[in-house]
Amino acid sequence: MTASERLRILAQKTALELSDSILPYWYQTMDRRGGGFYGHVTNDNTTDVASPKGLVMHSRHLWAYSSAWLERRNPLDRAAANHAYAFLTGALYDRQGGGFWWTVDAQGEPGFDHKVLYGQAFAIYSLSQYARATGNREALTLALATFDLMEKTGRDREFGGYYEAVDQHWTQPLVKALSDTDIACSKSMNTNLHTLEAFSSLYLACGQPQVKEALESLLQVFERHILVTPEHLGLYFDRDWKNLTDHVSYGHDIEASWLMTEAAQILAGSAEKPEFCARIARKSLEVLQHNGGSLPNELHKGRLDTDRVWWVQAEALVGMVNGWELTGDEAFLTAAESLWEYIQRFIVNHEHGEWYWLVGADGKPDLSRPKGGLWKTSYHNGRACLEVIQRARRLTETTN
Repeated sequence: MTASERLRILAQKTALELSDSILPYWYQTMDRRGGGFYGHVTNDNTTDVASPKGLVMHSRHLWAYSSAWLERRNPLDRAAANHAYAFLTGALYDRQGGGFWWTVDAQGEPGFDHKVLYGQAFAIYSLSQYARATGNREALTLALATFDLMEKTGRDREFGGYYEAVDQHWTQPLVKALSDTDIACSKSMNTNLHTLEAFSSLYLACGQPQVKEALESLLQVFERHILVTPEHLGLYFDRDWKNLTDHVSYGHDIEASWLMTEAAQILAGSAEKPEFCARIARKSLEVLQHNGGSLPNELHKGRLDTDRVWWVQAEALVGMVNGWELTGDEAFLTAAESLWEYIQRFIVNHEHGEWYWLVGADGKPDLSRPKGGLWKTSYHNGRACLEVIQRARRLTETTN
């Protein structure tokens, strides 16, 4: 069997997972009375109507269902995208200060008033995709307005890249931690990675030169500063890109390898094959092979966190396919096939639907982690399935 045929078979499997499991699951978590999606869903599918609702979760759902609508034209996907868009541009939008709140409570009050740029980037990402999917010009206008705010205050014109946060009215940058598990810093790989992702989407939607320049600059920042070794990205930085910890995040490494490839190809208008992206992917392949065919979470101070997190496996799936496209080495494709079998065996919750947040190295799920909420949505695994489907289609189109 040829490599192309193997990819098509993998795409058929991911298409089934997407249409029968992932997308239908999240329809039931839409809050028909309060708007948006419920902020907390347990592993047995119990929803908490009083939980805060977040910018990242609604942007991710908006991106996923907009992308699904583009792919398969299912009216349910369009309806879910419209539902997410209404909440994002309603309760989550700061009409006074500009940009978006990080979270709002059940009464629509924001959890705090400063602007988290990670969240603003996700808003741009999803609004751009929604505009591409539906032709909604207001969505694109709002995406560009948010981009302008990030360029005005969020971008560091001296040292490059984007800060973690700014105050409510976009007058000054702030040193903040993204979450309870992150450390306070001026800049992080994570915020800048999803800004790169957002600007790639925005440039596809608008083609404006200022967006292209920002995307080019950010890709250079990754290669020059965030790539702290030939094979790994740093996580937390001072303003002048001093690396603050020795963390290695395997999921972010492999996710960045394919998102940077995508950005380079969008900028070049062709199938660029950045050498540093292939190098990161090959190291990720090595780690995956040495850990039984799935990817552990991270390495810190010599300690390996062996948990298998849902999003890490999803990004590794795309990264392995991208690695094969970059190098032609079928070991990447073999790894993608094996990883998909691992996901189906251990990560998918076959009893209650969707994917577990994480399982241990022994394959046992951690049921204390939510099925859905402020971070876990239809995005990582939905996007992974869509990426495999679309890459298989592109390959068929170029070989026919």
